[in-house]
Amino acid sequence: MAESDDKAPTVPWLPLITLIGVGSGVFLFFPQLTSSRPGGGDPRLAKNTFDDQTIDARLWQDPLGVAIADREKSQKHAGPHSVDRFQELLVKKCYEGPAICPLNRELLFAQLTKRIRILAVMIPGGPYVEDVERRLRSRRAVIEGLELAGYDPERDHEIGYFCVPWRPLDPNPGSCVAALEKNRNEDERRWLSKDPWIQPARTNRKEPNTQDTQDTQDTQDTHSLTVPYEWFEPAAFAAEGKPLSHVLVMWLADDAFRDAPLARLADLISWFRLKPSLVSRVLDFVPLPVFAVLGPDNSGTLHKMVMEAKEDPWDSETRKCLATTQIYSSQAAAAESRLLSGIPGGEWPTCKNLIEERIKRLDSGISAFRFDRTVLPDDHIVETLWQELERRGVAKSDPVAIISEEDTYYARALSSTFANSRPNTTPGSHIYSYTYLRGIDGKLPSDQKDEKETKAPAESGDKNTQSSLRPTEQTEGLNQADDVRRLADELRNLDTSLRPKAVGLLGSDVYDKLELLKALRPVLPEAVFFTNNLDARLAHPDEWNETHNLVVVSAFGLSLDKHKKVAPFRDSGQTALFAATLEAMGQNDDAKPKSPFIFEIARNGPKRLNDPADEGVTMAKLSRRYLVPIGCFIAIGISLLAWTWFVTRVASAFERAQTGNLENEGLIENDDPNGGVKRVEAT
Repeated sequence: MAESDDKAPTVPWLPLITLIGVGSGVFLFFPQLTSSRPGGGDPRLAKNTFDDQTIDARLWQDPLGVAIADREKSQKHAGPHSVDRFQELLVKKCYEGPAICPLNRELLFAQLTKRIRILAVMIPGGPYVEDVERRLRSRRAVIEGLELAGYDPERDHEIGYFCVPWRPLDPNPGSCVAALEKNRNEDERRWLSKDPWIQPARTNRKEPNTQDTQDTQDTQDTHSLTVPYEWFEPAAFAAEGKPLSHVLVMWLADDAFRDAPLARLADLISWFRLKPSLVSRVLDFVPLPVFAVLGPDNSGTLHKMVMEAKEDPWDSETRKCLATTQIYSSQAAAAESRLLSGIPGGEWPTCKNLIEERIKRLDSGISAFRFDRTVLPDDHIVETLWQELERRGVAKSDPVAIISEEDTYYARALSSTFANSRPNTTPGSHIYSYTYLRGIDGKLPSDQKDEKETKAPAESGDKNTQSSLRPTEQTEGLNQADDVRRLADELRNLDTSLRPKAVGLLGSDVYDKLELLKALRPVLPEAVFFTNNLDARLAHPDEWNETHNLVVVSAFGLSLDKHKKVAPFRDSGQTALFAATLEAMGQNDDAKPKSPFIFEIARNGPKRLNDPADEGVTMAKLSRRYLVPIGCFIAIGISLLAWTWFVTRVASAFERAQTGNLENEGLIENDDPNGGVKRVEAT
């Protein structure tokens, strides 16, 4: 036999490794989604096709930004976008009907009112890029919620807006409320009976035909609020059985309500009060439709709302305007203890009890005002964070650092809640609290420079200077990155026993969190990093070096388990607003989750470590969660190796059998000194 026949068969490692690498690459690498749509267009061809208050806008655009841009462009022609014109369109759309007996109009008014619902969505009104992004996310969340409830946009490429008179902010809530109520009463006393059988009870004090000077017009434009709006109607394929004929969505800048939010809402709602042209003895005002307010947008505005309720400055007319209002607070997550800390005596256990009782106390149970928080408060988030840190080996006496925003009420309240809620705190424990100003990178709305232009000087300078591993952040200007770098050095220079075992990034700006992670992760490699609120940006491949294994505790995930039909959102706040929209439309009776979610940023995105219905997560569940995929991967690898070994053995045996048969038949002769064989002719 040949010498090669005595050698054991070898495993072809190179082809096997190549096969595994190619197979895994199919799952790990995806082409970037890029559109082939060419840019440009002709904006001169844009035309309004329904009424004179609508402008062209796609459903994915910023509603407030589009309205403000059009208002600035047509400053001298603001007549079509007046609140008086909007009232005319509202009456024509929702209340205009056939001529009927005046005695039956009260019943018809009540029936029409029940067929209308108004969603007032409070959104950030700031000019920064994060504010624009939040408005985009809010609009998609509300539209998805309405679509799931069976309502489609009436105009899929247009949005309307009107300008309502608006008093400047007042530092004193009491004086602000008094001024709003005085103006409202004066406007309503100007009501005059006209030909239409129903008309607004409040009209603007400036008649539409009055010719004012340019100075007066500029003053009125300055003291007015731009309110974008869009109508929704029952979907064509699900119109039967829908309780509502019209759904009006209004987008309200939260910043304009922060001095006296409840009184400001009542003032806006008063523009929807209607009166019959023939004043009835039974019905003075047409009943208001349901106002579902999705807000406030942040914990700071909610705190102002609580302080306003503490003073109780409203008159009976303000309470009547709020009688049909339902507030669903899905974005303000500050703990109840922090929101009620300014109210002595501890009489009110929750904000809901305080606000509802103060609004209803003079209405003898007639008012249907309602206030609900549809998001878990921060004390639940903090409790879950401490439990997860203990599971990861952070003892109660270990040092922990928390870094939070200084210029938002939400971050200050969350940091205080976290520091004061450590379970079984021991005398030797340490909590280091640091703050920063939101917007570490110092970027402003006016910054439009391309990143490539800013990087070019730095790259050319590196070639001409001696290479160095030291950080090169500038120590002057708007960019605060050098402050973060010095903070990292301070934590690194601490003694080993005092160095933080866990670092918490508690804030609302995801870009600030990413910049903090870039500075702190290299100097504290053994620390457990954690944060609040899940954002898809944390799992972006470009941020993997900084965000891997980051622990995120959030009230919501990127989707709702009950509604898998909707594509996942960009952050947990967007999911919370989506859930609140469903609840406001009667599609989700319990929008608030039972317990917070725990996520860990993994290679393929955020991985949920607990079930939302569970009170907690055990190590056994964590072990099963990790061991099952690892075991499957090992089993697949062993199976591939076994199959390769089996195929190699069978091929070798078959080759030896063929060689033996040929020798027995005299067809080959093994006389090659090098161990080879040669064929001979049989005699």
